[in-house]
Amino acid sequence: MKIKGLVIATVFALSSVTAVFAADNEAVTAQFGWGNSAGTFQSGKHNFSGTLQAGGWNNSITEQSGKYNKAGTAQFGFGNNSLTVQQGKANISGTLQFGHGNDAQTYQSGKGNVSVTIQH
Repeated sequence: MKIKGLVIATVFALSSVTAVFAADNEAVTAQFGWGNSAGTFQSGKHNFSGTLQAGGWNNSITEQSGKYNKAGTAQFGFGNNSLTVQQGKANISGTLQFGHGNDAQTYQSGKGNVSVTIQH
């Protein structure tokens, strides 16, 4: 029984991968449910990423390079997919998905871009 608990704990711990390179970048990931996966990759300075997943089999990837970029992704439901890529300075992106089977891709490059995606 202890091995089963350890395996379950390991799966939950590995279901969220976060890599932050350089000083002052911040990433926060919260997952509730089962089978969710999230990856955050940041390089540069003062970037922030927040990911919230509730439900099952949701997937989110956030990649940021540059300075002062902000990204937020929230997924509620099942089988939602989100990809956010930001390069440059002071870009802001928000993705909100409700329900099931939503797919969103956001690409921003340059300075001061803002995007909001809502799917339900």
